[in-house]
Amino acid sequence: MSDNRHLDPDHFAEALSLGVPFEYPIVGNPRLSVFINPNRQEIGLRAPRASQEGKIETGLTHLRCRSVLLASKQAIEVVVDDPDMFAEGYAILCLVADRIQLAGRSVSAAVTETIRSLGKLLRGRGSLSSEREVGLFGELVTLRSLISCLGSEDAVGGWLGPVAEEHDFSLGEIDLEVKSTLSENREHWISSLTQLVPTVGKPLWLVSHQLTAAGPSQGKTLAELVSEVRAMLDDIILADFDRRLAAAGWRGAPAQDGGRRFRSRTSPVLYLVDETFPRLTPASLAGAGAHLSFITEVHYRLDLSAMLPSHHTPSYLRSALASGGIV
Repeated sequence: MSDNRHLDPDHFAEALSLGVPFEYPIVGNPRLSVFINPNRQEIGLRAPRASQEGKIETGLTHLRCRSVLLASKQAIEVVVDDPDMFAEGYAILCLVADRIQLAGRSVSAAVTETIRSLGKLLRGRGSLSSEREVGLFGELVTLRSLISCLGSEDAVGGWLGPVAEEHDFSLGEIDLEVKSTLSENREHWISSLTQLVPTVGKPLWLVSHQLTAAGPSQGKTLAELVSEVRAMLDDIILADFDRRLAAAGWRGAPAQDGGRRFRSRTSPVLYLVDETFPRLTPASLAGAGAHLSFITEVHYRLDLSAMLPSHHTPSYLRSALASGGIV
């Protein structure tokens, strides 16, 4: 880190100790800044959001990215929300800033490359949080099914979960949100008020996977599933898939490496997310009189065990999951 660009760690620690909001601009192009938000117990890097910049999944528990609107302009914040890790987190934020300003990388590329580099040193290859590992497994099972049905270009191109502020898949006339659980009940975590809001003019379907731990000769590891999907792709589509996979938090591991094995507990189920589907949305809360400006984060769990699958499922989607949705 250059002393001329970054606030040195001692002065940053001193700013932290004051317990007041703080923002420090980093000289360079594009304009970046680091900030301290004591009310939310977080520090972060703030960068302008390019029009092509999508959703950034870190695969980490206490380092995440979010889109914000500041002075009517779109921005991305790379946030560390564990006060015990602020010193280390600040160093990571400076590395990300250097990749953006000095190496000309996009925010998503800078975050992904920084995590990948540090991961090789600190976390081991292929390491993901438990929740993200299960979620990515379900997305890849769905992707594998869609490749067989739609072809690799449309299926991989429609996998937006790692790279866009939209739903996990956008497939022509419909969107898909993929949820996976290890619970004996069909319980799924919903991470925001907008996750189950359909895009205007496009029906939204939720794909529910129930997985369970598998023995040595059963199911697949995430690494094996990654290798299986990669083998279905030609070189051009493979490069696109690998970029999306990295953005999803996957660091890469040989298929023969050890890891948790999963198999399907039940067949995947499809639900149409319409006005009858149980969910929290900005419209439903506003209609109940809630002041949304005071609600900064929503995380809730749905139990769909007693809910019947939707009728009139798109035939190609039903066929794809019936043939390739079981592990």
